Amino acid sequence: MGRDKKYWVFAGTGTIILIAVFVGYKMGYRIEDNFKIGKLGTVSIEIPIINTDIFVDTDQKITTTKDNEVVKISLTPTRHSIIVSRQGYFPWKKDFIVSSGGSVTLFPIFVTQNVSGEIITKNDPEYWKLRNQVSADKPPTKDSPRTSKDGSVTLWLGSNAIMVNSPRKDPGGTLVIKSETPIRNIYFYKDRSDAIIFSTSNSVFVIETDKSGTQNFIPIFRGTDPHFIETDPSFIYVLDGETLIQVII
Repeated sequence: MGRDKKYWVFAGTGTIILIAVFVGYKMGYRIEDNFKIGKLGTVSIEIPIINTDIFVDTDQKITTTKDNEVVKISLTPTRHSIIVSRQGYFPWKKDFIVSSGGSVTLFPIFVTQNVSGEIITKNDPEYWKLRNQVSADKPPTKDSPRTSKDGSVTLWLGSNAIMVNSPRKDPGGTLVIKSETPIRNIYFYKDRSDAIIFSTSNSVFVIETDKSGTQNFIPIFRGTDPHFIETDPSFIYVLDGETLIQVII
Protein backbone atom coordinates (compact mmCIF):
# COMPACT_ATOMS: atom_id res chain seq x y z
CA MET A 1 0.00 0.00 0.00
CA GLY A 2 1.42 3.35 -1.02
CA ARG A 3 2.20 6.12 1.42
CA ASP A 4 -0.62 8.35 0.14
CA LYS A 5 -3.11 5.51 0.34
CA LYS A 6 -2.05 4.69 3.92
CA TYR A 7 -2.45 8.33 4.85
CA TRP A 8 -6.00 8.45 3.54
CA VAL A 9 -6.86 5.16 5.24
CA PHE A 10 -5.57 6.44 8.58
CA ALA A 11 -7.20 9.82 8.08
CA GLY A 12 -10.51 8.18 7.18
CA THR A 13 -10.34 5.83 10.15
CA GLY A 14 -9.52 8.73 12.49
CA THR A 15 -12.42 10.74 11.10
CA ILE A 16 -14.82 7.82 11.63
CA ILE A 17 -13.58 7.41 15.20
CA LEU A 18 -13.98 11.12 15.91
CA ILE A 19 -17.50 11.09 14.46
CA ALA A 20 -18.38 8.01 16.52
CA VAL A 21 -17.02 9.66 19.68
CA PHE A 22 -18.92 12.87 18.96
CA VAL A 23 -22.18 11.04 18.26
CA GLY A 24 -21.72 8.86 21.35
CA TYR A 25 -21.04 11.93 23.50
CA LYS A 26 -24.15 13.69 22.18
CA MET A 27 -26.18 10.56 22.97
CA GLY A 28 -24.92 10.62 26.56
CA TYR A 29 -22.25 7.93 26.50
CA ARG A 30 -19.11 8.34 28.60
CA ILE A 31 -16.03 6.31 29.52
CA GLU A 32 -16.32 4.77 33.00
CA ASP A 33 -13.48 4.31 35.52
CA ASN A 34 -12.77 0.82 34.18
CA PHE A 35 -12.52 2.24 30.64
CA LYS A 36 -15.81 0.68 29.63
CA ILE A 37 -18.34 2.80 27.80
CA GLY A 38 -21.47 3.66 29.74
CA LYS A 39 -24.40 6.01 29.35
CA LEU A 40 -25.03 9.05 31.52
CA GLY A 41 -27.35 8.49 34.47
CA THR A 42 -29.53 10.91 36.38
CA VAL A 43 -29.79 11.91 40.03
CA SER A 44 -32.96 13.65 41.22
CA ILE A 45 -33.16 15.66 44.46
CA GLU A 46 -36.21 17.42 45.84
CA ILE A 47 -35.14 20.49 47.79
CA PRO A 48 -37.89 22.04 49.94
CA ILE A 49 -36.19 25.39 50.66
CA ILE A 50 -35.15 28.12 48.22
CA ASN A 51 -31.47 29.21 48.03
CA THR A 52 -30.14 25.77 48.95
CA ASP A 53 -26.70 24.89 47.54
CA ILE A 54 -26.01 21.49 45.99
CA PHE A 55 -22.32 20.61 45.58
CA VAL A 56 -21.66 17.78 43.11
CA ASP A 57 -18.27 16.07 43.44
CA THR A 58 -16.88 19.36 44.83
CA ASP A 59 -16.57 20.79 41.29
CA GLN A 60 -20.16 21.75 40.47
CA LYS A 61 -22.50 23.99 42.44
CA ILE A 62 -26.23 24.39 41.90
CA THR A 63 -28.42 26.82 43.89
CA THR A 64 -32.16 26.31 44.00
CA THR A 65 -34.37 29.20 42.95
CA LYS A 66 -37.70 28.20 44.49
CA ASP A 67 -39.25 26.12 47.27
CA ASN A 68 -39.88 22.41 46.64
CA GLU A 69 -37.65 22.44 43.57
CA VAL A 70 -36.79 19.10 41.96
CA VAL A 71 -33.19 19.25 40.71
CA LYS A 72 -32.13 16.71 38.08
CA ILE A 73 -28.43 16.28 37.31
CA SER A 74 -26.83 14.16 34.58
CA LEU A 75 -23.83 12.24 35.89
CA THR A 76 -21.31 9.80 34.49
CA PRO A 77 -21.78 6.11 35.37
CA THR A 78 -19.42 5.97 38.34
CA ARG A 79 -19.21 6.92 42.02
CA HIS A 80 -20.30 10.41 43.01
CA SER A 81 -20.75 12.57 46.09
CA ILE A 82 -23.33 15.27 46.77
CA ILE A 83 -23.46 17.76 49.63
CA VAL A 84 -26.64 19.74 50.30
CA SER A 85 -26.04 22.91 52.28
CA ARG A 86 -28.07 25.91 53.38
CA GLN A 87 -27.26 28.66 55.85
CA GLY A 88 -28.66 27.87 59.29
CA TYR A 89 -29.01 24.13 58.61
CA PHE A 90 -26.75 21.14 59.15
CA PRO A 91 -25.13 19.96 55.89
CA TRP A 92 -26.29 16.67 54.39
CA LYS A 93 -23.97 14.41 52.39
CA LYS A 94 -24.48 11.29 50.33
CA ASP A 95 -22.07 9.08 48.37
CA PHE A 96 -23.62 6.88 45.70
CA ILE A 97 -22.99 5.05 42.43
CA VAL A 98 -24.79 5.86 39.20
CA SER A 99 -25.16 2.86 36.91
CA SER A 100 -25.02 3.18 33.13
CA GLY A 101 -28.24 4.86 32.05
CA GLY A 102 -29.58 4.50 35.59
CA SER A 103 -31.32 6.91 37.93
CA VAL A 104 -30.88 7.72 41.62
CA THR A 105 -33.31 9.64 43.79
CA LEU A 106 -32.00 11.33 46.93
CA PHE A 107 -33.99 12.60 49.91
CA PRO A 108 -31.95 15.09 51.95
CA ILE A 109 -32.76 15.83 55.58
CA PHE A 110 -33.01 19.46 56.62
CA VAL A 111 -32.40 20.11 60.33
CA THR A 112 -31.94 23.65 61.61
CA GLN A 113 -28.82 24.34 63.68
CA ASN A 114 -30.84 26.51 66.09
CA VAL A 115 -33.71 24.81 67.88
CA SER A 116 -37.02 26.55 67.29
CA GLY A 117 -40.19 25.89 69.21
CA GLU A 118 -42.32 26.93 72.13
CA ILE A 119 -42.16 26.19 75.85
CA ILE A 120 -45.44 24.87 77.20
CA THR A 121 -45.87 26.13 80.75
CA LYS A 122 -47.73 24.42 83.57
CA ASN A 123 -50.43 27.07 83.20
CA ASP A 124 -51.28 25.67 79.79
CA PRO A 125 -54.28 23.31 80.02
CA GLU A 126 -52.46 20.85 77.73
CA TYR A 127 -49.29 20.67 79.86
CA TRP A 128 -50.19 17.76 82.12
CA LYS A 129 -51.86 15.77 79.38
CA LEU A 130 -48.81 16.07 77.12
CA ARG A 131 -46.38 15.54 79.98
CA ASN A 132 -48.11 12.29 80.92
CA GLN A 133 -48.12 11.14 77.31
CA VAL A 134 -44.38 11.70 76.99
CA SER A 135 -43.66 10.06 80.36
CA ALA A 136 -45.74 7.02 79.44
CA ASP A 137 -44.27 6.57 75.96
CA LYS A 138 -42.54 3.24 75.42
CA PRO A 139 -40.48 2.31 72.36
CA PRO A 140 -42.02 -0.25 70.00
CA THR A 141 -40.88 -3.88 70.28
CA LYS A 142 -40.36 -6.56 67.65
CA ASP A 143 -43.68 -8.15 68.61
CA SER A 144 -45.41 -4.76 68.51
CA PRO A 145 -43.48 -2.60 66.02
CA ARG A 146 -44.26 0.86 64.72
CA THR A 147 -45.17 1.06 61.01
CA SER A 148 -44.23 3.87 58.62
CA LYS A 149 -47.03 5.96 57.16
CA ASP A 150 -46.67 4.33 53.73
CA GLY A 151 -46.75 0.87 55.34
CA SER A 152 -43.46 -0.22 53.78
CA VAL A 153 -41.24 -0.40 56.88
CA THR A 154 -41.63 -1.41 60.52
CA LEU A 155 -39.53 -0.12 63.40
CA TRP A 156 -38.66 -1.44 66.84
CA LEU A 157 -36.09 -1.35 69.64
CA GLY A 158 -34.32 -4.52 70.73
CA SER A 159 -31.31 -4.87 73.03
CA ASN A 160 -30.86 -1.09 72.83
CA ALA A 161 -30.55 -1.32 69.05
CA ILE A 162 -32.87 0.38 66.56
CA MET A 163 -34.08 -2.11 63.96
CA VAL A 164 -36.15 -1.73 60.81
CA ASN A 165 -37.83 -4.33 58.68
CA SER A 166 -38.81 -4.04 55.04
CA PRO A 167 -40.50 -7.38 54.25
CA ARG A 168 -39.58 -7.15 50.57
CA LYS A 169 -35.89 -6.68 51.32
CA ASP A 170 -34.92 -7.89 54.79
CA PRO A 171 -37.52 -10.06 56.53
CA GLY A 172 -35.10 -10.63 59.40
CA GLY A 173 -34.63 -6.93 60.15
CA THR A 174 -31.77 -4.51 59.62
CA LEU A 175 -29.73 -2.72 62.27
CA VAL A 176 -29.91 1.07 62.06
CA ILE A 177 -27.81 1.89 65.12
CA LYS A 178 -26.86 0.32 68.44
CA SER A 179 -26.31 2.80 71.25
CA GLU A 180 -24.01 2.62 74.26
CA THR A 181 -26.48 4.77 76.21
CA PRO A 182 -30.14 3.79 76.77
CA ILE A 183 -32.49 4.69 73.93
CA ARG A 184 -35.74 6.07 75.31
CA ASN A 185 -38.04 6.92 72.39
CA ILE A 186 -38.05 6.10 68.68
CA TYR A 187 -40.30 7.22 65.84
CA PHE A 188 -40.16 7.54 62.09
CA TYR A 189 -38.90 11.00 61.19
CA LYS A 190 -41.82 13.07 59.92
CA ASP A 191 -43.76 10.86 57.49
CA ARG A 192 -40.66 9.21 56.05
CA SER A 193 -39.76 5.53 56.10
CA ASP A 194 -36.02 6.06 55.54
CA ALA A 195 -35.15 8.12 58.64
CA ILE A 196 -35.61 7.60 62.38
CA ILE A 197 -35.83 10.12 65.22
CA PHE A 198 -34.75 8.90 68.66
CA SER A 199 -33.64 10.11 72.10
CA THR A 200 -30.64 8.95 74.07
CA SER A 201 -28.26 10.51 76.59
CA ASN A 202 -28.79 14.30 76.50
CA SER A 203 -30.06 14.60 72.91
CA VAL A 204 -32.68 13.83 70.30
CA PHE A 205 -31.25 12.76 66.93
CA VAL A 206 -32.39 11.90 63.44
CA ILE A 207 -30.58 9.10 61.58
CA GLU A 208 -31.01 7.54 58.15
CA THR A 209 -31.83 3.84 57.95
CA ASP A 210 -29.68 3.32 54.85
CA LYS A 211 -26.02 2.75 55.71
CA SER A 212 -24.77 2.76 52.12
CA GLY A 213 -22.81 5.82 51.13
CA THR A 214 -23.05 8.15 54.11
CA GLN A 215 -25.47 7.42 56.96
CA ASN A 216 -26.37 10.94 58.05
CA PHE A 217 -26.76 11.38 61.82
CA ILE A 218 -27.93 14.83 62.94
CA PRO A 219 -28.84 16.33 66.35
CA ILE A 220 -32.29 17.90 66.63
CA PHE A 221 -32.35 18.87 70.31
CA ARG A 222 -29.79 18.96 73.12
CA GLY A 223 -30.78 19.13 76.77
CA THR A 224 -30.24 17.10 79.95
CA ASP A 225 -32.41 13.98 79.77
CA PRO A 226 -34.93 14.51 76.96
CA HIS A 227 -37.90 12.24 76.32
CA PHE A 228 -40.28 12.95 73.44
CA ILE A 229 -43.33 11.95 71.46
CA GLU A 230 -44.13 12.67 67.82
CA THR A 231 -47.79 13.41 67.18
CA ASP A 232 -47.36 15.51 64.03
CA PRO A 233 -44.83 15.34 61.16
CA SER A 234 -43.86 18.98 61.75
CA PHE A 235 -42.89 18.89 65.43
CA ILE A 236 -42.22 16.80 68.54
CA TYR A 237 -43.04 17.36 72.20
CA VAL A 238 -39.87 17.13 74.30
CA LEU A 239 -39.95 16.70 78.06
CA ASP A 240 -36.59 17.59 79.61
CA GLY A 241 -36.90 17.43 83.38
CA GLU A 242 -40.03 19.44 84.09
CA THR A 243 -39.66 21.58 80.95
CA LEU A 244 -42.06 20.71 78.13
CA ILE A 245 -41.19 22.09 74.70
CA GLN A 246 -42.82 21.85 71.31
CA VAL A 247 -39.81 21.54 68.97
CA ILE A 248 -40.12 22.17 65.23
CA ILE A 249 -38.48 19.43 63.15
